[in-house]
Amino acid sequence: MKWFRHLSIYYKFNTIIISMLVLNLVMGAVMIQTASSLIEDQMEKRGAELASYIGVLSSNDILLDDRYALSDRINKTKQNTDDVRYIIVADSLGRILAHTFNDRFPQGLPAMMLLQKHNVATVGLFGGSKYHVSKYESNEGLIREVVLPIENGDIGYVRIGLSERQTEQILDRRVKDFIVAILLVCALAAAGSTYMAFVMVRPLRCLTQAAEQIGHGNFSVQAEVASQDEVGKLSLVFNDMVKKLQEKQTENDILVEELRLKEALRAELIRKLFIIQEDERKRLSRELHDETGQLLASLLAYMKLLFSKLGDESQKELLLKARDVAIHALGSLRKIAVDLRPPVLDDLGLAAAMNKCIQTFGEEQGINVHIVLPGGKAELGSEISLALYRILQESLTNIAKHADAANVYISLFDSSQHIRMIIRDDGVGIGCTNEREAKQRKNNLGIYGMTERAELLGGNMILESVPGEGTTVYVTLPKNLG
Repeated sequence: MKWFRHLSIYYKFNTIIISMLVLNLVMGAVMIQTASSLIEDQMEKRGAELASYIGVLSSNDILLDDRYALSDRINKTKQNTDDVRYIIVADSLGRILAHTFNDRFPQGLPAMMLLQKHNVATVGLFGGSKYHVSKYESNEGLIREVVLPIENGDIGYVRIGLSERQTEQILDRRVKDFIVAILLVCALAAAGSTYMAFVMVRPLRCLTQAAEQIGHGNFSVQAEVASQDEVGKLSLVFNDMVKKLQEKQTENDILVEELRLKEALRAELIRKLFIIQEDERKRLSRELHDETGQLLASLLAYMKLLFSKLGDESQKELLLKARDVAIHALGSLRKIAVDLRPPVLDDLGLAAAMNKCIQTFGEEQGINVHIVLPGGKAELGSEISLALYRILQESLTNIAKHADAANVYISLFDSSQHIRMIIRDDGVGIGCTNEREAKQRKNNLGIYGMTERAELLGGNMILESVPGEGTTVYVTLPKNLG
């Protein structure tokens, strides 16, 4: 019955109604068959009663062989009974003494009866008397003959032929009337059930369609309230729910718009913060290189001049040590200036700046760095170049601090719409998400800062790490910021 559960309510309702109608038809057929059997039984009993009546009145006439009295009696009985086709009175040997046929005994009707008791099916009636019923076809239809023995056959027999034509005609008329009534009731019931199913299912279909529209985000839909019954009340509750959903959707739209504006404002503020930060780095780098660096260079020049004028060896030794300190300070100062804002990035482009950064990193950390760059000079904006360079810087810093790697693989891929950088190491990797989040909170220019730089430019950064196998950073940025 799984298929029945998948049918719509409309078809389920009609299926039940049709099943009930079919059951009624079957019950009607059973009733007709039962009625037909009852009529046949009543006809046989009535024939036996009539035969018993004739037998009681005709006993003396049979013994006296008064055939005229016998004929008169059975003819009057036949005339007063519509369904009696013939009456025959026979003696104890089965010879016909009187019959109701006008001219002669008809052919085909047995003149002698089978008197063997083992061939006679008898039925108890009227205080133990027996009668036999047989059927045969005639030109007038089925004839049912009832044979009743008089005094157990010692005096004679009464044979009554009952025609079923009249009974069949009456039964046929009643059956036809009954069938017409049943068909009419079935038609009315089918039409009524179809209409009721339509009336019941239509609002449910409307509710289903409205629910589907709501599922697609259309909260302006309303269910039709066609009645005040349970379905109508359900439609009212549904419409009230839709109204509340619509109000909540409006509130959510307002909140989402406010959130979008705040997110746009936050992104703009972060972008300006990065710009201000880079401008400040550039200014500090220039000041350190041009002013402080020049001062240290002048100090070294004065120290060299002073060295040439000293005669005391101990003083010269002290001056040389001071000069070494100044030279080291000048080198550190220049390195800090380059880290703050590498001039090569503005002068020669991203590829040269990456090569310089990687070379310095490999020399300082003792890690093998393998780099693959696209052929030719990539046409990138300053913001894209700077973002990729800063992400590279931060990735190398994280590798130096946490990865314990022996090799670093860096690739830069340039396409017509995007530029992609991949940085992979063979270190220990990042153990879990909590550790990654802790590192993001610890350093605002760490992984979180790298992600922010990529997203602010309309790109993305994906970090993949397997403990014990290393970490890979994928950075994809659009070449055209629009």
